[in-house]
Amino acid sequence: MNFIKKFTSSYSLKRIEKKVRPYTLVSSKRIRCLYDLARRVESNRISGDIVECGVCNGGTAAILAHVASNSKLERTIWLFDSFEGMPETSKEDGKLAAQYAGQVVGSIEKVYSVLKKVGSNMNRIRIVKGWFKDTFPAVNIPEIALLNIDSDWYQSVNLCLETFFGAVVPEGFVRYSQ
Repeated sequence: MNFIKKFTSSYSLKRIEKKVRPYTLVSSKRIRCLYDLARRVESNRISGDIVECGVCNGGTAAILAHVASNSKLERTIWLFDSFEGMPETSKEDGKLAAQYAGQVVGSIEKVYSVLKKVGSNMNRIRIVKGWFKDTFPAVNIPEIALLNIDSDWYQSVNLCLETFFGAVVPEGFVRYSQ
């Protein structure tokens, strides 16, 4: 990558990070990783939609949507969240995890706000509100270029993988955040 492209990319990332920071708890390193993955999907012209499972207030969704919603490949950005906090846990999550059920409640209004702040094409955004087990069966996403899983418990992550992994195109990416 030449100096001008690298400088432009770095400057753009800093502007985007400043806009999304109030809407996310993730580190600068993870923001950079998601931004780089979204740009790689675009620069390599990898076919498919962008899917994020676990949106909360939309900070990481906005990073992905900033890049992907204006794609010449006419991608759809799918954002799944209950907006009711973390789901119930199972034995695989351990006893301490149960105290977080119902916590970390996201706001769909904040998601719309941050998506607009970063210049997302709102015609390409699909926010699907509800629990994964209820909403996943109602959608059909035949090709996924980037699957970002930001759910917290074993059953949620497992359901994301069972539902969407088979649709990730061979050159695509799966990113799991814990």
